Amino acid sequence: MNHIIAVEEDIDRQIRHIRDMMNLAGQSVTALPGRQILQIRNARYHTAGYLPNRAGTPTSQAYVVFQGEPTPSSQATGGILRFVPDEEMRVPVYDASRRTIQLWVDWFYVSMVMEQLKHRRHYLWIGFFDNGHAFADLYSDP
Repeated sequence: MNHIIAVEEDIDRQIRHIRDMMNLAGQSVTALPGRQILQIRNARYHTAGYLPNRAGTPTSQAYVVFQGEPTPSSQATGGILRFVPDEEMRVPVYDASRRTIQLWVDWFYVSMVMEQLKHRRHYLWIGFFDNGHAFADLYSDP
């Protein structure tokens, strides 16, 4: 149980850092969903090619699907991290019905993410701040 609490303490430190970095001093994490923390237990890697619609152009995408356990203050049991070109970036979301964190990152960071997933401890989290700010990341410890 101490391991789970340490993860939440790490996220609390990360939230303080984000408030400073994004000049959000005084803004709290909103009540619901507030923050969701997924302790990653396994990851599946996907590389897909698809046609978005009959009039569209074929395209592709790489993504990682995570499964794990939520921390005591969370409910997330899954996550999806999608690698996309900069122009396809989206705001991170938490789907409460599926208990899934979804995060889009620039494809440039594929090698960094693969290195992070070699670390002994990694988790995905998302936080929602006042005034519509959202932040999510894959966090790891070597």
